[in-house]
Amino acid sequence: MTGIVFDIDDTLYVRQDMIVAAAEDVLGIKVSDPKEFIDIYYAKSDINMDALESGRIKTRDINGWRYEETFRILELPFKAGDGVLTADRYIELQSHMALSRDMKEVLDAFRNDPAIRLAVLTSGKSSHQWKKVEMLGLLNWFDKDNIIVTGDAGISKPDVRLCRIIEEKLDLSPSDIWMIGDSYKHDITGAVESGWHSVWINRRGIRSPDIKADIEVASDEELIKALKGLIKSC
Repeated sequence: MTGIVFDIDDTLYVRQDMIVAAAEDVLGIKVSDPKEFIDIYYAKSDINMDALESGRIKTRDINGWRYEETFRILELPFKAGDGVLTADRYIELQSHMALSRDMKEVLDAFRNDPAIRLAVLTSGKSSHQWKKVEMLGLLNWFDKDNIIVTGDAGISKPDVRLCRIIEEKLDLSPSDIWMIGDSYKHDITGAVESGWHSVWINRRGIRSPDIKADIEVASDEELIKALKGLIKSC
């Protein structure tokens, strides 16, 4: 029996393009280096995560701050309030999020395989992440009880206690579980420290840390190929 645990953001669906597109729409410019924009925005996303997950800071406010910090660092033309407007535009774009056809096919194969048990481990405020669960239709593949949102658990990634919760829910040993995620710090570190296997989605080409994921992919195409490989190996 094998457990496959997915992150949501930039794993089950890709949000990076929407983050940049929202900024371009509000500022009326073309971002010259989307990768640099995303790198800075994501670096700011690590700040105040505990406050966000606990609900002490609203998602709209923290995303607005992240945007304005990114604008400032890149010296993009913006005025006070543009960060929140951009956060609002991102939510509009996000309302059209969907799983890719390839991802749906892989999840169908996982769900129909009696040797595989599925779970989700995602960071963020409870209401925000559960809304994504609904919008993406994840309950078609994942049992609700096997979806863990850090905002509900009161524990932030990469705390290994989250992995222990998943192990108990799936009734599996650490060596029988794979973590699929895009954040080395939040997804892969916790998996490695817990004795799990891992697939790291390194779309931004970050230099590989000393502790390696079992599988590293750089694109959605490579991710789907790796997931299909897991199906064959189970």
